[in-house]
Amino acid sequence: MHFNLRFIKYFLIILLLSSYQLFPQQVADLDFPIHIENPKYTGVETAIIGIDASHNNLHTLKTNFAPFAKLVKADGYQFISINKITEQILDSLNILVIANALDSSNVRNWRRPIANAFSENEIEIIEKWVKEGGSLLVIADHMPFAGATNDLAKKFGFVYEDGFVLKRGESSWPPDTYSKQEGNLFDTPLTQGIDSLAAFTGSALRPPKDATIIARFPETHTLLVSEVAWQFDESTVEKPTEDFVMGAIMNYGSGKVAFFTEAAMFTAQIVQDQYKVGFNSPLAPQNMQFVLNTIHWLDNGRLADRK
Repeated sequence: MHFNLRFIKYFLIILLLSSYQLFPQQVADLDFPIHIENPKYTGVETAIIGIDASHNNLHTLKTNFAPFAKLVKADGYQFISINKITEQILDSLNILVIANALDSSNVRNWRRPIANAFSENEIEIIEKWVKEGGSLLVIADHMPFAGATNDLAKKFGFVYEDGFVLKRGESSWPPDTYSKQEGNLFDTPLTQGIDSLAAFTGSALRPPKDATIIARFPETHTLLVSEVAWQFDESTVEKPTEDFVMGAIMNYGSGKVAFFTEAAMFTAQIVQDQYKVGFNSPLAPQNMQFVLNTIHWLDNGRLADRK
């Protein structure tokens, strides 16, 4: 591929602002206001969302997905942290959320090869649970998270490309915008009442033919596949994004699955003590409703008593 100074400058901007494990200044933002006029659940009965914390996840209930939990709680859902994938635990859930899983060998080692984060037994348990009526939300960000999640995704017919989808040339800090007006955000159950979405740098996804595509990448974007996360040079492989999508959903047996390529859009964070990243961002005014739409679509209607 051919790099120029403007292209490299853009990557330096992104690297500076991308906190993740390299920069610990990324924190959950729990101060944003939430007002849900008509919550999904208001009585004794509710649905239960489990948030995975058993795979070295970057986003968990206690860390970067705490704002997600705050939002769904305001909508009347109950949520729990999942420390082990078992049939018994999954049978108690309506929805399982897995965000940015990572194998222990790649914790603080974002260099290829990227190991699979899930055991064959875990994948079989999850697939069986979904087929029998469970609902699964999987979010795998840029390298190394997409690579660590790919075996799980492939079980359902999805394939992640473990790289970085970025805008070509010089730019400013994301978000990337997906809009119905531009034609890259589609009319789906998840986008009812939504005109645009914002996302904050992720991987790429190839969905199965039966999936419903939520959004495609802007034509201005490219997929970069590097040997080390956030290190781009003449050996970096560049691919077009036209065959990949940002997110997709699908019925699977009696259950449902949703796969996405970027986690920040589902939560609210502050980077470097100044940048609002997620549905707290003034550039993402409809992301909060999109998160609720996603959970409502996944909700299988099986109720549990509050404890």
